[in-house]
Amino acid sequence: MGVLTFDVSGQGDLPITLEEVQILALSLGYGKAGADPKKPLGTRVDLKSFFDQYGVKAFSTFKKKFCTEELRPIGPGGVPMSKPKDPMQKTESAAIVHVKPEDIPPVSKFEELAGSFKDLKWRIISRPGGATMKPTNYYRLQAAVNQVEKGDIDIEKPMWAAHGGLDFDGRESWDTWNNLKGMSSDDAKKEFCKIWAEVHADIKANLRVY
Repeated sequence: MGVLTFDVSGQGDLPITLEEVQILALSLGYGKAGADPKKPLGTRVDLKSFFDQYGVKAFSTFKKKFCTEELRPIGPGGVPMSKPKDPMQKTESAAIVHVKPEDIPPVSKFEELAGSFKDLKWRIISRPGGATMKPTNYYRLQAAVNQVEKGDIDIEKPMWAAHGGLDFDGRESWDTWNNLKGMSSDDAKKEFCKIWAEVHADIKANLRVY
């Protein structure tokens, strides 16, 4: 089926081979340190670490997960998809929204949309201690912009806000950007456009409606 990419994940049964998964893992940085590039592919790729990021132990279970779920690229050190949610971070999870391809803006609109998404009338969510934050999709959009403009996150995860309480806003911003670690600039633009479509497919969950 050619080069395997995450764009086709979740689209049903696919004839995925072990070699294609090994190449995919290697492209994300899961290579064994000091491995001879002339050696066979299977001896150069760290599939165990790659599979751990997706909560699976073997090729067969990864293939099943890949075919049935929409997966995202996760580089070494990224946040595993199976990682339990931080109990200190009470955020509002983004509902799974399926959008039609024709509803997703073209990548050529990225610059325009990236410069205007903050001006949308986002819902304000109250958190303990008087803190507030926006819906998760706001932070996902910002994360995609950061990935395009700055690449992988290189700052520590914040803990406390200036008012002395837990920095819900900062921690959600960090988590959503960190989730994109290893994603290319072009793919981050596509991710932004997809999230934009999801926001407008579920207005009430994301924006204030008067």
